[in-house]
Amino acid sequence: MKLLFLVIAILFITPLFSQYYYNDIIANYQSNQQYQLLKSNKVKKVSVNSFDADNTVLQGLSLTQEFTSDYSALSTIDSTSTVNTFYENNKVKHISSITKGIETMTDYLYDNKGKLHIINSTSTDTALKTDATEMHIWEYNATGGPDYMLKIKNKTDTARIELICDAEGNVIEEHWKKKNISLETYYYYYNDKKLLTDIVRFNKRAQKLLPDFLFEYDDTNNRVKQMVQVPTGTSNYLVWNYSYNEKGLRIQEICLNKQKQVVGKVVYTYR
Repeated sequence: MKLLFLVIAILFITPLFSQYYYNDIIANYQSNQQYQLLKSNKVKKVSVNSFDADNTVLQGLSLTQEFTSDYSALSTIDSTSTVNTFYENNKVKHISSITKGIETMTDYLYDNKGKLHIINSTSTDTALKTDATEMHIWEYNATGGPDYMLKIKNKTDTARIELICDAEGNVIEEHWKKKNISLETYYYYYNDKKLLTDIVRFNKRAQKLLPDFLFEYDDTNNRVKQMVQVPTGTSNYLVWNYSYNEKGLRIQEICLNKQKQVVGKVVYTYR
């Protein structure tokens, strides 16, 4: 398995989760916070190495990131791709990537309150010379919480993602609709600190709500210390345990399977 599937998400934005609220809004916020943390600690270069259960380095599953001198851009290079991330006002503004002949350009636009408004992405197959586009337009309610999002594929195919918030402004439900037909519903749960703990959805086969992701936090800094991922359609799951240094920078991730066996490890080095 590729242990870096979450690594890149921490350092720049990439779509990993199916849930649009998590993938767009929360991931954008976390990515911008991580950028500011690296910048405030004057980190110029990040090396990320993966290891298997025997602590052997996994060739081809490591990456290197390097900021420009003014921290306006970040270059990420691994064995199969190159990603350039550009920042403005301490927020990600543009990402360009090339992976196995697929070139993707993604722009992030914010409203006058600094909230994410539009994500506009274009992918080009450089061999076939074909393009695919996807735009996410986020709108907010009177209290500042997400109200709905329009997902527009190739400028014609539109789905509506509706959000329901509780009295404290936390998103608790995410409904996918297309032509007034319900496609999917996700439910979000929080602890007493308003930190997201569970993302669940109704499993038709089991006829009950089952989690996709579970999060636990440390008591002092509210950092994620553990994440449980439950792949769709299986009874297996992966447990990711995270550790940090005194500056709040993540230094290690250890992945365990359902049998509590170590699957692998990811180690960060900062310069």
